[in-house]
Amino acid sequence: MTRKIKVLFCLGFLLIILGIITNFTMSFSQDKEEVAKRMKVVNSTYEIFKKEAQDFSTTRDNLYNNVFSELYFENLNLSIATCLQELQTYEAKLDKMSSSAETLKENCNGIYFPEAEVNTKCQNYATSYEEMVNYFINDVKQVNANIEEYNNYNLENQTGIAPIQKYNTTKDYIDFDGDKKFAGKEDF
Repeated sequence: MTRKIKVLFCLGFLLIILGIITNFTMSFSQDKEEVAKRMKVVNSTYEIFKKEAQDFSTTRDNLYNNVFSELYFENLNLSIATCLQELQTYEAKLDKMSSSAETLKENCNGIYFPEAEVNTKCQNYATSYEEMVNYFINDVKQVNANIEEYNNYNLENQTGIAPIQKYNTTKDYIDFDGDKKFAGKEDF
């Protein structure tokens, strides 16, 4: 009887070990598939993000070259409408980019991938997005500061020129990558 118990005990122990090994192998395989899926999402979304970032940069360059360069204190009330309209376009480009940035954040956050290229993409998008949002906020704050200065000047000198409305946005400076630094933020 004791020999049967020993054989059953050994057989049971062997089956438990085989079960653990099988479970580990299946889990490892599933994890590997999940990582491969995430890497594929990161690669495809990063390409979209990169195009949107380039579009944002082009819009910002055009804004500086064609709009901000034409804003003069003397005729701000005449040229501000175009500026505010262009700022709306500028903000729309940023809003379009936020979707791909959030997708990248979901798939990159706290994960180290086996491919260095994917890890680099995860690091680059976060810093780039943070800088772009903060550049946008800097630009809006600068335009609004100029409008405020213009309105105060006209009020103090009683020129009779109606005050100009500032550009309103709900956005604020962000620390997207969580490093406690606001990349692209300038203090005015």
